[in-house]
Amino acid sequence: MQLRYLCPVTLACIFSLLFLNIKAQSSPAITSGHISGSFESYSQLYLRDKKINAILPQDRLASNNFLKLDYTHKKIAIGVQYESYLPAIAGFPFVLNQSKIVNKYFKYTDTNFEIQIGDFYDQFGSGLIFRSWENRQIGINNALEGVKLAVTPLPFLHLKGVYGRQRKVFDYANSVVRGVDAAIDFSKINKNFSGNTFVTLGLSYVGRYQQYTGPDPDFPATVNAYGTRLEIVGQKGSFSAEYVYKDKDPNVVNNFNKTAGSALLINTAITENNLGLNISLRSLKNFDFRGERDAIGTFVPVNFIPALTRQHDYLTSNIYVYNPQAAGEVGGQVDLFYQIKGNRKQPSRIAVNFAQYRALGIDNKLLSISNNRYFSDFNIEWKKKWSNQWNTTLAYHNVFYNKSVIEGGIYENTNANIFIMNNLFKYAKNKSFRFELQALFSEQDNGSWAAAVTEFGFAPAWNFYLSDLYNYGVLDTHYPNVGGSYTKNGTRFSLGYGRQRAGLICIGGVCRFVPAATGFSVTLTKTFNN
Repeated sequence: MQLRYLCPVTLACIFSLLFLNIKAQSSPAITSGHISGSFESYSQLYLRDKKINAILPQDRLASNNFLKLDYTHKKIAIGVQYESYLPAIAGFPFVLNQSKIVNKYFKYTDTNFEIQIGDFYDQFGSGLIFRSWENRQIGINNALEGVKLAVTPLPFLHLKGVYGRQRKVFDYANSVVRGVDAAIDFSKINKNFSGNTFVTLGLSYVGRYQQYTGPDPDFPATVNAYGTRLEIVGQKGSFSAEYVYKDKDPNVVNNFNKTAGSALLINTAITENNLGLNISLRSLKNFDFRGERDAIGTFVPVNFIPALTRQHDYLTSNIYVYNPQAAGEVGGQVDLFYQIKGNRKQPSRIAVNFAQYRALGIDNKLLSISNNRYFSDFNIEWKKKWSNQWNTTLAYHNVFYNKSVIEGGIYENTNANIFIMNNLFKYAKNKSFRFELQALFSEQDNGSWAAAVTEFGFAPAWNFYLSDLYNYGVLDTHYPNVGGSYTKNGTRFSLGYGRQRAGLICIGGVCRFVPAATGFSVTLTKTFNN
């Protein structure tokens, strides 16, 4: 039987048996170490649905599977990751029907010293200049295959260097990435610093080399980026600023423009009694930094640019989400939290958030602001605990969405008002019931939406849900979903059926487009430790 016809549960059983067999036959030196890992499987069975224009893939059954094994013994750690796409779930940034060991590493850690060979994840600062990371839900994994070295030669100085090639699905990008990062902790240099104040200065360099064989003698085969950052953390507040400059980087996204790029990120936070304030500001100019200058479709980013907007949990508030514009944008967000004084056993809290992003001004300077608005979201949320059994959340959102810029194409700008009510009742020990009502009103795009969600929880094992997202503005279409999950001893199994709305799905502010689909979904996750 071919591997692609084995169901995810069968694969999980095979991997578990192999793991137990290896563990049983291992030598005393191996068993004295620590073995840990996880298995994850995401599968979908697609059904025909002309109502939502769902396009059936050639294979109606798709499955993404991941097995990760790690072994540590004293100062040594080794690990592998096996991935199997049978084939890949529709909407992923690649079409794949293959299985392979993709990540493998060896790491040695000693006092003030660490070296890792193989595939690894890391980042410099906030990731604005460099970040290698994995998110299986949106299909990103740009792990660096090569070598990473970290040393602390002085108590206040931490140095790190990386050198390797980026993973690109089951292959590697046609380039080499190398970088060094230094972090200086002034709190460990100057004893006059307060024990509750920490000051750190960071300096970074990242270079990407990709061979160039074209006719332009002035074309840069190597693109260099330089960054500096400062972070101050106190007892009641914090401040951080990061600036990155990138040499001219002509690529397919900027139409091979030879203008240099830059980015500025500022974060500040203040907490005082019942009040909390967070402010984030960011400006980008020609800052698409990717592993291959000519990659279209499937590409790997060198850095990390999340959407600095509030990340929402509701069906209607996730219809219009922001996708950062690396070519040029300026904006940020403000978060205000206030705990209302009153009965300590029945507190309430108000959270206000405002985010807005615009195009750079006519002079295209980093901090210039134009009248061309990309996105804005003003939202206010009130949470009230009425008793130990009953909690209520009320929320309002006012959203502006420039669909032409965010999704590409020619569309009318969208203005939407969203109202949400969420109630949670704990009607018995380990038993709960949650009920949501949502409404989105708009005269543009697909018009207005309504949503309702019910959820029953029987902690710690069972959870069931039923939801419906209904568009009555233009589409006159329901998107119902029903399902449940069972969790026990590091194992979680879920089964669901319903419709999937076409649009952006965002994890941590990084987005991918998912197509409309109808069918069954099955998820199995298992974590284990010896």
